[in-house]
Amino acid sequence: MAILEFSLDLPTQSSQLMKLCEDYENLSKYLPDQLKSVRIIEKNETETKTEETIVFSTLIKKEIIQQALHKKISDNKLNTEIISGPAKGTMIYIIFETNNSGSKIIIETDLKLILKAKIFLPLIKKFYKTVLTAVFYKMNNMIES
Repeated sequence: MAILEFSLDLPTQSSQLMKLCEDYENLSKYLPDQLKSVRIIEKNETETKTEETIVFSTLIKKEIIQQALHKKISDNKLNTEIISGPAKGTMIYIIFETNNSGSKIIIETDLKLILKAKIFLPLIKKFYKTVLTAVFYKMNNMIES
């Protein structure tokens, strides 16, 4: 178990960023090298179940297929639970707050990894924050352009 928390401020309205985050099938546009595909398996008004193909390109190229359950908790909070794959049981909360300059995005993650992946935890933590920060900046730039 590893708790990862960070936040970032962006000039875009939080509702616009949240809308892009809920467009699951298009998330690979923001991570083309890491997120090969996202396919919606089931969907209703408050939950979306997806299957994601993630590519790790380090010394060895590795593809991971996982399923995730995404829930809209409120008008400014999303929750994702990884329900299959090496990070099964991971919980991700994204909170979108409005501030004077636009938005504050708060990301809270309780990361769970299978035993053989735990050795990579320090790298994963660094990678996770870097990648999510880049995704939100790309979303912000897309909205502003």
